[in-house]
Amino acid sequence: MIKIALIDDHIVVRSGFAQLLSLEEDIQIVGEFNSAAQAWPYLLKGGCDIAILDISMPDESGLSLLRRIRQVNADFKAIFLSIYDTNAFVKNAVDAGASGYLTKRCGPEELVRAIRTVYGGGFYLCADALKALRQTAVVPKELQMLTPREKEIFDLLINGLSAREIAEKLNLSHKTIHVHRANILAKLHCDSIVELVHFALEHQLLTEK
Repeated sequence: MIKIALIDDHIVVRSGFAQLLSLEEDIQIVGEFNSAAQAWPYLLKGGCDIAILDISMPDESGLSLLRRIRQVNADFKAIFLSIYDTNAFVKNAVDAGASGYLTKRCGPEELVRAIRTVYGGGFYLCADALKALRQTAVVPKELQMLTPREKEIFDLLINGLSAREIAEKLNLSHKTIHVHRANILAKLHCDSIVELVHFALEHQLLTEK
């Protein structure tokens, strides 16, 4: 069961998402909060697997709240659900440690997909967020060090697929994907998938799903 905390100062929005997510058999809403101050004590206890955060709240921004939480728990997972879709907001969210970013124009099916992706260890950006980031860019020289198979897996990793999903998609073993992933991280001097996504964001390498 994936335990979700919802943090949004608009009760209609928050209640709507809670009702929609409660229909999923593998998702449980374990907390609803209307402010960062209200959510802070609960989040410190680690009672949820993923927090769904709004960026704009009256007492403290979701970005600031996430930064504070990750100082205490570096593995804390959060998905931003916001009205904003500009390059700056998306990049700031990723820099704060977010594992996903969706705009409030996204449908409930995409929110569920993002939750499951993040819970499985992946990273998720909705199409609106990707459009804001997509620009013409020079391919970094580090990518030239990757083999064709590693480049293929790199593209899938930065677009949110888990190792298991990649294995199924490419008809390879789970162990083989883990070996390729380790080689990719080493060649690009990244310590985690989050850092790999930062690398992709910096070089505008993310593509629309």
